[in-house]
Amino acid sequence: MPFPLIRRFSQCLVAALLLGLVVCAWLSAGTGLAEPLIQSPPAVTQDHGAVSVAPLKAQDLLKHLQQRDGTPLPGYIGGRDFQNRERRLPRGRYREYDVNPKIRGRSRDAERLVIEQRTGKAYYTGDHYRTFTPLN
Repeated sequence: MPFPLIRRFSQCLVAALLLGLVVCAWLSAGTGLAEPLIQSPPAVTQDHGAVSVAPLKAQDLLKHLQQRDGTPLPGYIGGRDFQNRERRLPRGRYREYDVNPKIRGRSRDAERLVIEQRTGKAYYTGDHYRTFTPLN
């Protein structure tokens, strides 16, 4: 009689492991709950033959900064020097701006706009300076 108990136990163990794998996969994929409620459609830019995507909100922020001589929108953090230590951008003097407003009690997110001060060349990064998409 112990064999049916062992069989039932092993079935429950396999089911629990499968459920655990599903939960881990769901958590690693993200739930989307931290995403903004309103998403901007992407703006497509091109650099060296590769197509990159930057949100329209980054383009809108760039227009605002150009019209306001680099003054960030209320509630946004921006205007600090960007050092370009990893040399992922061409040499120059850059300033960085948050693409999204700062929410009290939360850390800043990864989206930034980086603008070269002499030329006005702007770059969007959605992954905290690992990759850049030229905007103009």
